[in-house]
Amino acid sequence: MDTYSYNQPSLQLEVSVESTDPVSSALVKLRRWVEARDYAGYEPYDILNGRRVPAWLRRRPLNWILIQVNKQLPNHSLRRLFAVPRSKNPKALGLFLLGYCDLARGGEDTYAHALLLKEELKRSRCPKEHNFCWGYDWDYVSLRGSSMAAYSPNSVASVFCGQALLEMAEVFGDWEAAEMASSVGSFFVSRLNRPVDTSRSVCFSYTPQNQTCIFNTSALIGAFLARLGKAVSKLEYQPLARRAMQYLCDQQRSDGSWYYGVKRRQAWVDNFHTGYNLCALLEYEEASGDATFRKALDRGYDFYQRVMFTSEGAPRYYNDGTYPVDIHACAQALVVFCDFTPTHADAQENGCRVLRWTLKNMQAPDGSFYYQRHRFWVNKLAYLRWGQAWMFRALARMQYGKRKLLPSL
Repeated sequence: MDTYSYNQPSLQLEVSVESTDPVSSALVKLRRWVEARDYAGYEPYDILNGRRVPAWLRRRPLNWILIQVNKQLPNHSLRRLFAVPRSKNPKALGLFLLGYCDLARGGEDTYAHALLLKEELKRSRCPKEHNFCWGYDWDYVSLRGSSMAAYSPNSVASVFCGQALLEMAEVFGDWEAAEMASSVGSFFVSRLNRPVDTSRSVCFSYTPQNQTCIFNTSALIGAFLARLGKAVSKLEYQPLARRAMQYLCDQQRSDGSWYYGVKRRQAWVDNFHTGYNLCALLEYEEASGDATFRKALDRGYDFYQRVMFTSEGAPRYYNDGTYPVDIHACAQALVVFCDFTPTHADAQENGCRVLRWTLKNMQAPDGSFYYQRHRFWVNKLAYLRWGQAWMFRALARMQYGKRKLLPSL
């Protein structure tokens, strides 16, 4: 494995909440809110964590109905009734770690926070797996029969944690983080199924227990393997990464969009999963130097910026429907436009428009961010992973690259 050199940040940034820089001000308030709660909070799907949920309510389909009802409530009444504790979600920990790494790239000394989150990721790893991987900290159930037990491995949680560890290795020269990231790559290659596996393309499954073809998760894995393979000299990862990108591009629709997955019930186009696909393609190209998929990337970006936002900058949930405007889509949009600014001339303007709308319409006075804005009402719950972790990651990315985005605010 390659060794990493540690470069101590040379500048400590101290930013006042009263700063005229909207990114810095929003980020400082959110960071205080998150750190005061020690990275613990509630999630839209966490109701089955309740200590007082009776056994009969845990059976399908009642458990699914309970989850869906709780998701729609604008308060924590059911969580209080069933004694749902605040918890530390592994994917949220990974997103916070990504944010601290970006802040360190910009000069802040965030290494102590990064070390703390790395220890939390070690604690919350899937307990029955040889390699590092993660799942959600609540039981997930679907009306159609699929389910994931708490802390069982899934690819999307694992890929964001793996990205964060790889970032930590590169930014801080943390050897253990590099080893953990390498282990995540081994999990993807050895434990995930490949429902599509040809000489041309490959698709990685969502979990080791299914054969699901979900486009964005497979693409994120491919991009991670491309970057990891370059970092740790795993040459065998590069062909896998390229075939994963080929699979994603083969599934692109004529208008530049992607459905969520291959099944008929997965035939929708939404904002943040489209953003995942775009970031995966861009990361693959940057890591590999392979511009084969540039045409698909440009078509996807054009569709995304043209169709998936209102004129005011609000992210539309679906290509054919705006509401609810979701904080996850807001955050992912900021990441997309920040990352695409060097290569796409309109990305800066698009990102500033989304930022202005988000700070005006989605941030609470205490610094946290609302869950969803509906046409006639706002769900003001501050979910940790779904909202706060994603906005922390997005604002930290913008803070690191603020010269590219702030001038037109």
